[in-house]
Amino acid sequence: MNNFTLKHYKTKIDQQVLHMDQGLSYCPEFRATKMMHDYPSRKMQLARAVFKDELQANNYVSGILFNSILSRQGERWQNFGESAEDFTDIMILSRQMMVEKGCSKDLIKEFLKLLKDNEGHLFKEEYELNMSWSKHVPVSTESKTYLMLDDATYKLAGHSASKVGEFFSEKGITFHPEIKPTFIGWEYFVYGLVDDGTNHLTKLLQEIKEKNIDTLITLSGQTQYVLDVFVKKLGIGHNLKIINVLDLIDKLDVNEKVYLYAGSFYTRFLRKEIIINNLVSNNSEELIKNCAEFVPLLNADRRINRVTIWQKPISAEYFVFGIHASLLEKIRIDAINDIRKGTQERTIVFEPFAYQIMKENTDLGPVSYFLDLF
Repeated sequence: MNNFTLKHYKTKIDQQVLHMDQGLSYCPEFRATKMMHDYPSRKMQLARAVFKDELQANNYVSGILFNSILSRQGERWQNFGESAEDFTDIMILSRQMMVEKGCSKDLIKEFLKLLKDNEGHLFKEEYELNMSWSKHVPVSTESKTYLMLDDATYKLAGHSASKVGEFFSEKGITFHPEIKPTFIGWEYFVYGLVDDGTNHLTKLLQEIKEKNIDTLITLSGQTQYVLDVFVKKLGIGHNLKIINVLDLIDKLDVNEKVYLYAGSFYTRFLRKEIIINNLVSNNSEELIKNCAEFVPLLNADRRINRVTIWQKPISAEYFVFGIHASLLEKIRIDAINDIRKGTQERTIVFEPFAYQIMKENTDLGPVSYFLDLF
């Protein structure tokens, strides 16, 4: 049964409009604009008013609701361990409400045009990349394990294909022979197209089932969250075992001081920050006493920071439409300023969209993707 509707979240939307003073310091959109309509509870007040027919839906309100990267940062009182999960769900459902009321049409058209132009993918498939992934990843016609190669990892971390293949070969893991990029569908939900997204995921999982697959291995936090957690909200049942690559890695191969940037899905969505920290062990470490309380920096021989749920998002972890470039730039700079405070010789990134941004648009020095360092 699909209870993923605003009607089902009626009580929770009331809870989300309660003011969260402590979140003011952490919400990336509010930090960027200093505008109260970019504060989470204020967005929820607008969504609730439209839902209760106290405010007419219009493009102005819709634009405010779409002006969030859904990072779960500062969206609840994180100090007290409150979950931002309901906020994410209600934001998606509120965007669905606005779209169904005829708002933000240009944004939706732009997104759907992207999918059409790329034949159902976020990026155009490239022959060289297809050959690289197919060449390196070990396959077997007897395997019931499928490599869920999401579009972003395929394109933005395509250089990792050989290392990924080598890693799984050493582990003795082989995959179903079909090695190709897959559009997971998170953007459907981000842009309020919940029914389209639900249909997309239902079809995707059905196709996997028809291949006699029993296990999926994912390479990104977003893919793991959507297939292992989010589908349950939609009432999409499956008996597949969903394993993220992080759960198979013992350690990263580093011989220098590194800073780990984990991303929102791996930290605030999936709470894998401890697993990520354990990938790079220090022989000795000491907390730098004047560092920010919730984003600890260390005097250490290898990992010079401690990943927490407070690590600021550098970017949205999906293909962005409808958010002004200046806001995204301020969010990026805000997060990178934290990273610059470290004494690292290399920054290791665990999220493909953030990796692309950090690799091309910062002066952080060497930046590596975690899939290259097994």
